[in-house]
Amino acid sequence: EIALKKLRKLDENMECPNCGTKAQPGIGFGNICVKFKTFICDNCKTSHQAISHRVKSITMSNWTMDEVNELTDQRCGGNSAALHIWLQNSPPIGQRYPG
Repeated sequence: EIALKKLRKLDENMECPNCGTKAQPGIGFGNICVKFKTFICDNCKTSHQAISHRVKSITMSNWTMDEVNELTDQRCGGNSAALHIWLQNSPPIGQRYPG
C-alpha cells in the first residue's frame, strides 16, 4: 500500500494521460486502468469501464505486490510510459486525428 501511494504521487502520474486533467497536488488519482497501467481521473475511469477495461481503485481494491510492481517504470507502467508507448502517435489532448 505504501509503494502504491508513492507511485500515485509521482509527478509523471499526476496528469491523466487520456484527458490531461491534473490531479490534486500531493494526492494523485484514485484509479488505475489495469490494461494500460495508468493513473486516471474519474471521468476517464468511466470511459475505460464503458469499453470493458478493468479499472481498480487505489483505496477500495486489494493490491498484490506484483500488481504494484507492474506500475513501475521498470515494467513499463505509469503515465509516462503510457504516453511513450500507447499514446505516442495520438494528437495532443483536445485535438482530433487529421483526416
